[in-house]
This record gives sequence, structure tokens and C-alpha cells, in this order.
Amino acid sequence: MGFKVIINESNVKFSACHFLKEHFKCSRLHGHNYYVSVEIISDKLDNNYFVVDFMELNEKLKDIVEPMDHTILIPTQSKDIKINEEKESIEILTPTKKYVFPRSDVCFLPLQATTSELLAKYIHDKLKKIYKNKKIEVKVGESKSSMASYSE
Repeated sequence: MGFKVIINESNVKFSACHFLKEHFKCSRLHGHNYYVSVEIISDKLDNNYFVVDFMELNEKLKDIVEPMDHTILIPTQSKDIKINEEKESIEILTPTKKYVFPRSDVCFLPLQATTSELLAKYIHDKLKKIYKNKKIEVKVGESKSSMASYSE
């Protein structure tokens, strides 16, 4: 199994608004305080005898989640959501609703939906580009007791 480094700090979080296009309750615009934790596993240690440097990992993770903080998360790969970009606004059309948001409030994500599961994979994939030879698991929680995870 090897060595494992875990980042599970309460300051690695972001607050964001989203909707799920067909869920009976979550199709309404709502928000969460998302908590992110990461585990990185390796059989080998680096020259400093680290799996990865805790401080570096924490900074890389914050760089990934910061653009999502205090925004409206919009999935750009949903086949049922149409996005119209205006000069100062973004219009979102779903099969049953229409939203218009200020451009500065929107964070576009290359996802089919903004579920915790897909957010975990999105963060994982960003970290995997940095830590190519490590096994990574990312957990994204919508509360302290509800979370989803993704690992390869």
C-alpha cells in the first residue's frame, strides 16, 4: 500500500451556488459550503522523505478551489443546458427554467453536472496533472456528514 499524506483541513473549502437540472429538490438554485480533503499515496518518498510536501499540496489545492469560491457553478458539458453569453451577463436555459447571472458571478466547469461526485473528479484530475505518479483520492463534502469521493 505504501505511504499516505492526508489534507483534511477546514480551511480547504469553497462556498458556491448550483442546481441539478432534474432533481426534484436540487433543481432549485441553492448553495453549499463545500469541504475538500485529499489523500495521496505512494510507495516511494522523495529526496526529503515526503510523499508530497504538505504545504505545497495545500497551496495547490487552494489554487484549484479558489476560482469556484462564491460563484455559481455552471456545467458546460450538460447536454440539456444551453448557455448564452451576453456582454455583461450569462443566460442559462434548462428544459424547465431560465436563469440570468452577472458574468462575474459564474464559474464554468467542464462537467456534465455540478454534483459532489463530479466536483471530486474535477479536483482529482487537476491534482493528477501535478502529481502524475501518485495515487490520489479526493473527497468533496456538501456538509460535514455528506461527501462524495473520486480516486483512480
